[in-house]
Amino acid sequence: MLAKIGQREVAIIVIVLSLLGAGLWYYGWYKGAQTHIQELNEEIDRLEVQKQRGLAARRALPQLEAAIREYETQIAEFLRALPPREEFASVLTALSDRAKATGVTLRSIARSPAGSPVEDVRAVNVTLSLESPFPELFVFLKRLESMRRFSTIDGLAMTLGETESTNPSLNTNLTMTVYVYEGTPPEVEEGGAEQ
Repeated sequence: MLAKIGQREVAIIVIVLSLLGAGLWYYGWYKGAQTHIQELNEEIDRLEVQKQRGLAARRALPQLEAAIREYETQIAEFLRALPPREEFASVLTALSDRAKATGVTLRSIARSPAGSPVEDVRAVNVTLSLESPFPELFVFLKRLESMRRFSTIDGLAMTLGETESTNPSLNTNLTMTVYVYEGTPPEVEEGGAEQ
């Protein structure tokens, strides 16, 4: 049978087989290799971005460590500034003394425990029942701001007393949260960050 096939037919068969072989090579190996090369290039680009981020993080590491040391120092100083739990009575005495000094009548003080998200720090809700004209109350509130205690004023409710007076007395309920420390304050390392 091959003897009957001429050169022309053999050439056509060789061309067809070559085209089939080229097609199989292109779709079987070359296209797969190109896809793999593209995936590898994308992976290289992704890793290059991560490398640049890592190098930037390495350069920023000393500043970050210094900031952490500074914050640790600030936290230690903050905890040392909080009154210990045993001295909470002195906080109440200071509130009473400030009220007397400003001419505000302190009717009652009530306290109740509150939750605190900071370990070893306890929040105490304090409610003060006050009576005074507005100018004295304002001076008292300003003096509360100057207290070297860590507290927040949560609410201030005022009702008018004598309405016939030109300077009527106000009945005031002041609610505040005072923070006390129940643990041992951490030591500050020598050479810590200055404030």
